[in-house]
Amino acid sequence: MNNLTQAKIISWTTGGAEVCASAARISTTLGDALALFEKAQNNPNNQDLIGKVVRSGHRSVIEHAVFSIALQNVSVFVEQYFIECRLASFTVKSRRYVDFSGLGYYVPPALEGASLTAYRSWMDGLFDAYQAILDAGVPKEDARFVLPYAFCSNFYCTLNARELIELIRSIRHGRGRSVPELQAIAVQLSEQLGMLFPSLLPELDRPCGGEEGGLPVPLFSSSPSWVEESQAGAVELLAAPVNPGKLLELAHWASHPGTSQAMSLDALMSSPRPRELEQLSYTFAIRDISLAGVTHLVRHRMQSVVVPPIQAVDHSRFILPDTVRGNPAALEIYRTSLSTACHTAQTLLENPDLRPYGYYFAVAGNMMDVMTTLNARELKLMVRLRACTRAQWEIRHIALAILTRLRGHYPALFNRFGPSCYLTGACPEGRFSCGRQEEMKAYFGGDL
Repeated sequence: MNNLTQAKIISWTTGGAEVCASAARISTTLGDALALFEKAQNNPNNQDLIGKVVRSGHRSVIEHAVFSIALQNVSVFVEQYFIECRLASFTVKSRRYVDFSGLGYYVPPALEGASLTAYRSWMDGLFDAYQAILDAGVPKEDARFVLPYAFCSNFYCTLNARELIELIRSIRHGRGRSVPELQAIAVQLSEQLGMLFPSLLPELDRPCGGEEGGLPVPLFSSSPSWVEESQAGAVELLAAPVNPGKLLELAHWASHPGTSQAMSLDALMSSPRPRELEQLSYTFAIRDISLAGVTHLVRHRMQSVVVPPIQAVDHSRFILPDTVRGNPAALEIYRTSLSTACHTAQTLLENPDLRPYGYYFAVAGNMMDVMTTLNARELKLMVRLRACTRAQWEIRHIALAILTRLRGHYPALFNRFGPSCYLTGACPEGRFSCGRQEEMKAYFGGDL
């Protein structure tokens, strides 16, 4: 099954060229901001000016042009590649709530004959298993772990022109250059960018210094192994401020010059702009997180996360959710289908026609280890959203483990962290509320 893969710019800043040209003029030209913008209206020199300024290295001027892209029926591998753009915004079709059994998977156009048949057979087998696991009563959020990383994703991406150029360059000249699907998307986006903003096209040909090209060789163990739900997402605190309380005090005095009022953690927690919390940075290792779980983690934009290439996962190591483990019929399908898929993939990837597409043979339930660094302000948001009972269980398990480590490091601050009902006394979920607010308040008010 192969649907039309498309990347289309569906919206971009009204008057984007005029705004960027105005930005190019404002630092070196007399006149106020509105007057310079009026001068840029219908000015035939705008594109040349933008190109000249960008070529000189002052690329911040093009950050004023913003594009929204609809990505249709691309592989989830492509989705993961895009999401690594930290200065972009994404909205993705949820695998927790949407049935993906009929949404298809990406088929490389170059495949033909026996190689194409083998590829389709492998993919179809996992989609059949997904449907069978759903039919056995397993929730969509857990059935998705058998989906291959070729399954079709649809999402929106919004980013500025500078980030869009860096993304296209990364595909054309950097680590995406060995991925035909990404190359086809880069061609589509380059053509559209050329029509909307021709002065930026020369930027696409700048080489990507230091970016690795190609992809690692797929990893396979001698036999499949299973990571149970309780064992997934083990968290280790690797680095933390030596004296976080002192840092917060210094940040308080810096942000409130002349005040005689001492820092209050209660006031800081209720502040609408707790910039002091950004001075506290924490680095974590997260071991045995599924590829599906990584998509939840990386949606937090204000972090520095290190994620290995999808093809570098151990294709033989799988998560085993409780809903599957406790369902004999689903467990048999789950174990058999993933074991068979693992052994078959190892054989298929010896085929020179299929070997370049090893990343599509990973599944959402494959495990990897990641590392991330976040400041306390972003950790407050992460815990508020992910420690909620409405959060997906894997990322909730990770959020709770992170919170436990933080409370052990600096309890005076982090004992105040928790889900919305604990922080504010109210649940924002409306009719989706778990109805256990008092229980949750007591839980997070004690020792985790």
